[in-house]
Amino acid sequence: MLSKKKIKIMFCMADYERGKGRQDLNIIKFYKNDYIRLNMIRSLICVTFAYILIIALVAMYNIDYIVKSTFDLPYKSIVMWIAGIYIALLVIYAFISIVVYAVKYGRARKRVKKYFRYLQYLRKNYQADEPGTTEG
Repeated sequence: MLSKKKIKIMFCMADYERGKGRQDLNIIKFYKNDYIRLNMIRSLICVTFAYILIIALVAMYNIDYIVKSTFDLPYKSIVMWIAGIYIALLVIYAFISIVVYAVKYGRARKRVKKYFRYLQYLRKNYQADEPGTTEG
């Protein structure tokens, strides 16, 4: 027997499945540490490409100066400076991505738990409504 409460729950579940549910169920497929690690690696790869592009753009912008003073540039200190900034960026982005994806996983897990509680509630009520079925 359908009731207003069951219809409301089914509507909320269908809305969730069409929206955030797809993302949440894809997130929950992973263990928490695996999800965080995978996305942290993705973030670090993106930071690496972005940093390489920025260094290339700065080098192109200053190409005239670089060509004129090819033999006078302190290459060792420039490379150390570039490497230091790169390592600092990697550490900062790794920390940020760990925090962001841990929070994202936790929120998705809460929403999926609520979704599964609704499923259990509906399954339990439909089994109770059907005559001749026994639970177990």
